[in-house]
Amino acid sequence: MLERKWLQNNGRSFRFKASFSPCLILEIIQPDMQIIQKELAELAQHAPRFFNGSSVIIDPQKISGWDKADYETLKQLLLSQGLVPIGVRGGNAPQEEAAQLAGLPCLNTGKSAPLEIVPAVPENTLRETTRLVTSPVRSGMQQHAREGDLIVTSSVSAGAELVAAGHIHVYGVLRGRALAGANGNKDACIFCRTLEAELVSIAGYYLTKEEMASIPTTPSSIIQIYLQNEELHIRTL
Repeated sequence: MLERKWLQNNGRSFRFKASFSPCLILEIIQPDMQIIQKELAELAQHAPRFFNGSSVIIDPQKISGWDKADYETLKQLLLSQGLVPIGVRGGNAPQEEAAQLAGLPCLNTGKSAPLEIVPAVPENTLRETTRLVTSPVRSGMQQHAREGDLIVTSSVSAGAELVAAGHIHVYGVLRGRALAGANGNKDACIFCRTLEAELVSIAGYYLTKEEMASIPTTPSSIIQIYLQNEELHIRTL
């Protein structure tokens, strides 16, 4: 068994989190604009498709202060890397006021806001939580499993995106982006036979393609990516 691991996000100034809304959530951890600029540039270099016009919602809930200049600077940093800031969620009243002064509306998104209205399900009806995708996931496509696992029996192309609340299983080649545990489930895993992804993430902890060393596999091997003690591990089974 081959196993490799990386320590992720410790000391980082921000963290990107998957969301079932059509946006990324930028969770600010350290409000230092110089550090954020440096880390954004590094991530953009390692995973350029990750920054290809993606909409971003800023989440300042983990910091105690945030002034107008900070918001304006952050807006420009995001735009310079191809990201599109569309608003702010959470935070206290002064933070919301500062965001509005910087031209960023306050949004109600995430777990507290429903993403869609669906008919009521009878209590005796079992909700299907696993989503099965049997056709190739091509560049520009997104496949979501909002309640549980996502299973793809074909390959995933570069520029495609998989997002699941639970595990992600790919029977073919995994390229593009795969984000498991999108609701914060740290027990979620990603499984595939061939790993060529641009970015993988579990519960907000991520690895870019350059950070993932080549892993020798055999036709019968399975690659597992999992999170343990805030470290991402990759091993072959």
